Amino acid sequence: MVKITLDEESIDAIVQYIKTHKQEVRDVIKIIGEEALSVIKEKHMLKEGAELYREIQSAINYTYKNDE
Repeated sequence: MVKITLDEESIDAIVQYIKTHKQEVRDVIKIIGEEALSVIKEKHMLKEGAELYREIQSAINYTYKNDE
């Protein structure tokens, strides 16, 4: 486990750590990126689902209204 805080470490030390631990940093960035994409896709899917629901509801209401 790596603990990096700006209070205890200088920016130079952080940059040096990144240079010497490239694979670990890549793994962390990959995990964060995958999670961010998952959240974005989830929000996108929820929005599309809500729009589809509204369209279906509107079509049902229109059909019901015209059948009366």
